Amino acid sequence: MNRSAEPFHTEQEYYKELIACVRLFLEDNPEQDKMKARAILRQSRERARRTIRSGGMIALEYIFHVLQFSEFEAYMVILSLSSELDHELSQIISRLNTQTYSRIPTIGLCIRSYADEEEERLELWRQFVENKKKLGLLFDRLENTEGSMSAQEIPLKLDGRISSYLQAYEQEDEELGRFVRLQASCKGELLIQQEIQQGLLHLYDHGARTYFLCGETGSGKKLQCGLLCEAKKLPVLYVDSVRLMEQREPSDQICRRIKREAILKGNAAICFTGLPGDEEDRVDAQKTEKLLHGMRDWNGLLFFTSIYEWNRSIEGERKVVKVRIPDNTTEDRILLWDACLQEELRPADLNLIYLADKYRLTAGTIIDCVEEYQDRLLMKGAQPNMADLLAACTDQLEHRLGRDAVRIEAKYRWEDLILPEPQKKLLADACDQVLLHHQVYHRWGFDKKLAYGKGVSMIFYGPPGTGKTMGAQVIANRLQMELYKVDMSGVLSKYVGESEKKLGNIFEQAKKSQSILFFDEADVLFGKRTDQKDSNDKYSNAGTAYLLQKIEEYEGIIILATNFLQNFDNAFLRRFQFIIEFPFTDVPRRKEIWQKVFPPELPREELDLDFLAEEFHFSGSQIKNVAVAAAFLAAGEQTPLNMKHVLTAVKREMAKTGKTLIASDFGVYYYLMEEVEG
Repeated sequence: MNRSAEPFHTEQEYYKELIACVRLFLEDNPEQDKMKARAILRQSRERARRTIRSGGMIALEYIFHVLQFSEFEAYMVILSLSSELDHELSQIISRLNTQTYSRIPTIGLCIRSYADEEEERLELWRQFVENKKKLGLLFDRLENTEGSMSAQEIPLKLDGRISSYLQAYEQEDEELGRFVRLQASCKGELLIQQEIQQGLLHLYDHGARTYFLCGETGSGKKLQCGLLCEAKKLPVLYVDSVRLMEQREPSDQICRRIKREAILKGNAAICFTGLPGDEEDRVDAQKTEKLLHGMRDWNGLLFFTSIYEWNRSIEGERKVVKVRIPDNTTEDRILLWDACLQEELRPADLNLIYLADKYRLTAGTIIDCVEEYQDRLLMKGAQPNMADLLAACTDQLEHRLGRDAVRIEAKYRWEDLILPEPQKKLLADACDQVLLHHQVYHRWGFDKKLAYGKGVSMIFYGPPGTGKTMGAQVIANRLQMELYKVDMSGVLSKYVGESEKKLGNIFEQAKKSQSILFFDEADVLFGKRTDQKDSNDKYSNAGTAYLLQKIEEYEGIIILATNFLQNFDNAFLRRFQFIIEFPFTDVPRRKEIWQKVFPPELPREELDLDFLAEEFHFSGSQIKNVAVAAAFLAAGEQTPLNMKHVLTAVKREMAKTGKTLIASDFGVYYYLMEEVEG
């Protein structure tokens, strides 16, 4: 067998043969035929291709193949590389560069050493000028070369990235590594939205090569891109758009390096992730146009992804197929939770349907949630439980609701709430509407019948201190949801339209946080609409109409509390599913409150709760104030809490209302209060 046809054993062997071939081109020997030199070089390159076909790797020949270089273009690269690899050869090149004496070959030297005939030399120059963009991927600063013949003396120096790639092709570009990541293959699995992947494949088969995918964070945009590339046996180069745009290097230069890296890594697809948005929640047109311009000559597969919608004002030279990944449904989330939450991590009381319906998380966020849940269990050494699972879910929610509302820790439970049975039944029914939301609206089809009003809206009304805030906490605790109290003074604004803007932001952030919204003293905002006597009345009515619209659109839980239901406009009342009275306490309920208000840890003597309930018409919050004040009196005396402490606290609480009690007002316990007065 002819050894010249055998594959190379090493790349070094290949480079050694290339240097010998280049010497044939550069020798000043009249008997040396350029055509023979080309034939010898062609033979060496064929051996390199044979090496690749047999499972080896010749990085230089791979580059020639993917860039579809002509023989002369390949010779330019080989000559430049040889000058770096061989010292003697670089000296020969220096002597031949009579104008500059540079050891780096020039374009003119390449042409002169490759062809003798003037006509062919002119044709080679024309080809160079025409293809210098492609050559610019390999040579340093070549794209700025002018097209005049004087530019032939510009040196052809290989870009540093190409030199390092030829030495170790598996190496990454360290500078790009800050915002570029290669994914050789996609091992993910689509549990939902398989129809989108089928659509992308269909588009690809019909020639589509540029896609824009829009969807929430974690909705699977990159997974869709990766699976399409996996099906077409292409690696993917993921580029973080935000970090890329932070670089000082001009956009065109960075895009050139990214394109080159994609080529070096197996003609990878390029995916720009996380395109930034503008003030109108559209993809930033100016920044996106810069990327499109930088990629204008890229013929490979190209993706853009963002949480923002495509901006129609974007102008570009290439057709972009726009695909929106829709929000997942509760059924989708049930499937995702079932797949991600391993059996050994599931709490005994897990309600998968409620979990999926309550937390509207994307696929990626559910995966992150399960990982955090596992970390919580490991850190505590705890068994699977709903509290840690729900806390992990809550931590995944990104919102800014705390700017316009105050989070209330839901400490009270169902048994703490002292209300007449009809009211407690209404509260239980309201909770059921949340717990059974998916069954009624989705599985039983009521979501197709209702365009809006699928949330749970309630009005709590009654005198101060009767438990309206406590009722909101009880519901939050029962449903294991966060509760946010809206600061009405922070929402109301003297500027036209400002209140509506703040309210709109509150509802938007509440949707993201999936929390309960609690408006206390809501009649300030939700009161009866005024007759239009001036422009302020007009804008006030416009504000209430806007507010009514937001309440109807909101699919979460909203609770309004007021001391005076009669202040509410009837148009509002009709829109609420539950209107629940929190009446002032009667004797039996006051006694029950007194029985539950003292913690079991509190040392105390026997108290006359019947007397306290019958004689003092306190609200629940007033009873709580008395209990706490009495406990401090007992602590100050270092004795168990007794009736004297409680009655002293009662006297002080009554004084807040402007009523002063004397000893005789305390009936059979007057003697205790005589001691206090004394």
